[in-house]
Amino acid sequence: MSQRSVLVTAALTAPGIAATKSLARAGFRVLTTDTRSLPLKARSRYSHSETILFATDWRDFEHSLVTLVERLRPDVLLPIGSRWTLAASRNRRELSALTALNIPALEAFRAAFNKAVCMAECRRLGIPAPAVYSADEAAEVLDRDRNAALVVKPGFDAGAAEGVRYARNPHELKAAIAACEAQYGAPLIQDYIAGGSESMTCVMLLFSPQSQLVASFAARKSRQWPQSGGLMAAGESIPCEPFVHRLLPFFEHWGWRGPAEVELKRDPRDGQDKVIEINPRFPAYLRFPVECGLDFPLLAARLALDRGHLPPAACRAGLRYLNPGLCWRTLVDDLSHGRLPGSFALWTIPGAAAAFRSVGHAADDPFPFLGRCLQALVRQPEGVLYPPPVVYE
Repeated sequence: MSQRSVLVTAALTAPGIAATKSLARAGFRVLTTDTRSLPLKARSRYSHSETILFATDWRDFEHSLVTLVERLRPDVLLPIGSRWTLAASRNRRELSALTALNIPALEAFRAAFNKAVCMAECRRLGIPAPAVYSADEAAEVLDRDRNAALVVKPGFDAGAAEGVRYARNPHELKAAIAACEAQYGAPLIQDYIAGGSESMTCVMLLFSPQSQLVASFAARKSRQWPQSGGLMAAGESIPCEPFVHRLLPFFEHWGWRGPAEVELKRDPRDGQDKVIEINPRFPAYLRFPVECGLDFPLLAARLALDRGHLPPAACRAGLRYLNPGLCWRTLVDDLSHGRLPGSFALWTIPGAAAAFRSVGHAADDPFPFLGRCLQALVRQPEGVLYPPPVVYE
């Protein structure tokens, strides 16, 4: 039998690199693509070949993806990242005739991607979530309660806390809304839940083409960047069953297929873990569940090929995760604000072991790491902008 091939998108991002390595080690021929090239044309040593899609707009981006799949004819398309998954969902009919893929239907994708719809669905299904306000309602809340605080953020998944602002008075609210509208379109205004990264939980789920839950993973954050809310810089794997049970109604209602990630925050006012957002994609920390024994990229590829029942995978709880680059940023931020104890707490024996594993990953596949470091220095732009709101409305 010939070697099966998988096309991995967003291959120069952290989750793309993790997926490429995982699939190649499992015996797949991994083809990769992204919208940018790294300095010195650096790419994963596990990538069989790489294609860069230079698109001028969103429509061109979608067309280029379909054309690439038609030319390469991979056995599986594994979209990494929101915009790649959105493009694949919008062109599911054409892509399904060319390759195997397991992704949410466009309506399901929009229900998570559009944050106002997502929060409304959570409340309708009885899933705890922060209160959502209109601009007028938000102004009334801040006028009425001088101790209140609200979150103003893009109405879609921009990733890594992009565009998130906080308002504690009507003046800040007006400025936050204007800034969000100028860059991202209509904002979502939510109740602010107090607490740091230690109150945040991330849950990753993977569903079959028949919408059956196949794998789940949960981690408690201990550090994040930005520190006000963003990517996991450090964390620990925890049992996921209690969280999964509460979240399933959303995914069952939408007949979910493929991956999803949910971020929750413990509300000190009532002790509930509330859904902050549902992301219709793999998260940036994708290598973490792989380290814990749950190979999401490999499971995703096998599910797309519809190989029937997959044996249950054991997931190790209590394992630490650490992203040295993001932790370094939190350390610099702590130094500038006199918060050293929080940073030093990372460097326990488990934390040092997590850092060692991270360095080991980079040493095993050094070219993307070096290329991304050089890119940060030269600030090379990506080849296509994030999809405008009209794409999902």
